[in-house]
Amino acid sequence: MRCNALFAGVVISTLLGLAGCAPALVGEAQLDQPFTLYVRQAAQIDSLKVRFLAVPEDSRCPSDVSCIWAGNAKITLGLSLKDNTEETVLTINSHTEPTAVAYADFRIRFVSLKPTPLSSRTINPAEYRVTLIVSRVR
Repeated sequence: MRCNALFAGVVISTLLGLAGCAPALVGEAQLDQPFTLYVRQAAQIDSLKVRFLAVPEDSRCPSDVSCIWAGNAKITLGLSLKDNTEETVLTINSHTEPTAVAYADFRIRFVSLKPTPLSSRTINPAEYRVTLIVSRVR
């Protein structure tokens, strides 16, 4: 019984570790349509490449707690144009300005961040997934 528990622990740890090894480019997303990225994943939208780098701040209110303020999540994105290998790093927020940024002739808007915090657990950085919408600046 003890060996089974140890084996299960090793398997779960390995799977959680692999969850952080997401593919670099998830494919193409569409303008004006929501798309979701895990940390370190990227999507190509027209000539823009968007890469989800990190969540440097997450003070959102846990779903199992009553809060006076919703809190804020801050994410960093790496942005580049199709033929440019240099990446520009920008930060956007869930509830405080800026909730969107402009880059070249695109506007990138923060839609949501999952998972929702719980007071009883810390979110593993590899679990974060952000939903964004990219549109053309008119």
